[in-house]
Amino acid sequence: MLLDFDGVLSLNASSLLLLALHEGINRHTELPIEATVTQFKAISTFPQRESLRVLFAGLGIEQHLSAEIDALRSLTAVRGTPLALGEGVEAFCAQQRARDVRLRVFSTMDRTTARRSLLDGLFRPEDYVALDHASKADPDTYAALLAAEGEVDPGQWLLVDDSPLALRAAKIAGLRTVLMRGAVFSDDDVSAFESFIDAQVTSFAELGALLTAEDDRPAPLPASRL
Repeated sequence: MLLDFDGVLSLNASSLLLLALHEGINRHTELPIEATVTQFKAISTFPQRESLRVLFAGLGIEQHLSAEIDALRSLTAVRGTPLALGEGVEAFCAQQRARDVRLRVFSTMDRTTARRSLLDGLFRPEDYVALDHASKADPDTYAALLAAEGEVDPGQWLLVDDSPLALRAAKIAGLRTVLMRGAVFSDDDVSAFESFIDAQVTSFAELGALLTAEDDRPAPLPASRL
């Protein structure tokens, strides 16, 4: 199972990072929050540094890029609100490991990202997927990951993400997909990608119940009994 961090393992991280990006841009040039939202939805899926470079260069503030990226990577709170794990994350991870599910953190953050410390003790270093310059919107990213895991059946893997664009790529690559609904991606954003989304949830309690229900489904009858 691949679990995104921003908007999934931390349900409030996406909205807080959006606010922080907006504040960072507006330290140097005025940009409406609505325009920042549009850009953020792509940045959260595409390689972060390259996406931000295009945005900052287009706005004429590329000289401030490195400082603002460092500010985003060091964030643990925005306007006094801390980034926090979603309710029930620890119990969900324990439940899935009891089912012998391999859990992987599939995120654009890296080892230098401060919010990763929220997962200390919950995931091991080898549980993090190193995206580097890969894009979560590219189906080949998932194919390469499964090859590294020694998996020949992509249908055995599930991506849980809040970005419909990431879910699209995973579905094309053959994975199962679940959308974690949050505050950043709207109903209109989701509706355009519904054919790539197998299920939608709003919490880890719902996700756990969904997976348990899948386990409880009767196995198909052998061919000789059909």
